[in-house]
Amino acid sequence: MKYFPFFLKLSEQSCLVIGGGDVAERKVDLLIKADAQITLIAPEISDHILSLEKEKKLLCHKEGYDKKFLDPEKFKFIIVATNDKKLNIQIAADAREKRILINVVDQPDVCDFIFSSILERGPITIAVSTGGSSPVLARMLRTKLETMIPGGYGRLAKIVSDNRISIRKKLKNSKSNRIFWEQILNSKFVELILSGQDDEAVAYLKSEVDVFDEEVKNKGEVYIVGAGPGDPDLLTFRALRLMQQADIALYDRLVHPSIIDFLLIIYMFPAFWIIR
Repeated sequence: MKYFPFFLKLSEQSCLVIGGGDVAERKVDLLIKADAQITLIAPEISDHILSLEKEKKLLCHKEGYDKKFLDPEKFKFIIVATNDKKLNIQIAADAREKRILINVVDQPDVCDFIFSSILERGPITIAVSTGGSSPVLARMLRTKLETMIPGGYGRLAKIVSDNRISIRKKLKNSKSNRIFWEQILNSKFVELILSGQDDEAVAYLKSEVDVFDEEVKNKGEVYIVGAGPGDPDLLTFRALRLMQQADIALYDRLVHPSIIDFLLIIYMFPAFWIIR
């Protein structure tokens, strides 16, 4: 893994953008969407960026690059979007000297971090990256995900969030909360939301938690999943679902490492053990 993916809260972060053209516009728009505090410097600044300054969404300095702007106490990261590759390399060197993280557009070899291709569904954010090797491929993969993940998943996440605390209070066992949501997110609850029947979905959710038998649901079950010849693409959907829901996975030396890696990637809960 060349780049480690993580999501950063930008509403409390100040960032510096160097460049004022079309490329800088796209980066500024993304940063504004994330509520970042933006300072931009460039000798020439586009009308779009200047209009954003008038709306007090960022601060512009209409001048050329100077090392004096690289203040590590103020800026946590820098985005360089100029068309001067030699200048970009110099800024990257200056930033590293100041210990400030830097992204240089279309020059991944001098970047500390890169931007992924982003798919948003309300509070759900999915980032796709090829490590800077092929941004076009990353966009193509994002497009495929867009067809697989309907816009209704944003409403689904919102409804789950709105009811998460009340559900937790109704369940006595802390483990029951996970088991309940695994059950409900594999039920007609999801289909009701995706078909626009949000009120019916909430009513179904409340009725299901009222009849949820914690004692029965907390009893353990053992499943045997055939690993086949080692290609994770040959696993069945049911196998993947069971792997996602497992608390403990046991495997032997005959299971191909790609299956184990896939198990680790898809698993989303902390109380998980793998025993070899």
